[in-house]
Amino acid sequence: MTINVKAMLAAIHDTGLGEMIRSVWWAFATLETLHFLGLCMLIGAMIVVDLRLIGHFKQASIKMVLPLTYIAIAGFVINTLSGIGFFASNPTVYYTNPAFRLKVLLILLAGLNVAWFELKERKKLLALPEGADPDGETKIVAMLSLMLWLGVLILGRLLPTFVQPEE
Repeated sequence: MTINVKAMLAAIHDTGLGEMIRSVWWAFATLETLHFLGLCMLIGAMIVVDLRLIGHFKQASIKMVLPLTYIAIAGFVINTLSGIGFFASNPTVYYTNPAFRLKVLLILLAGLNVAWFELKERKKLLALPEGADPDGETKIVAMLSLMLWLGVLILGRLLPTFVQPEE
């Protein structure tokens, strides 16, 4: 069974969501604003959490910064929904963009890193005595998180650079 990518992209393009974003003058700008706010929530919270886990901001306890991950999750949800809107507005342009493809790959890798954090690291951190440093594995997960989200951020800014001219 082969997947007809061109037909699939055309179907996404022709959805009500795609049509609305292309035809309502304020829709794309609203999505951009929401995407930026979600990004601020996601990256802002993860910078604080990850840097604390690596060993910075020691005046803040680990248990105090861990709830910020829920703000990051809310930001991620906002970005996912607005990103779906962007994609639906012009799926062929996004699909053919190498920066977009790499960005999606980094988001998937960051998601796996988050899953590892939630399944393995959070329990260890909550069990740490007050003032104790996380182990090396937790620090690696935090450093990886910083690198992956920074890559997602940079690739998002590079998306317009790699737009192919329409045929």
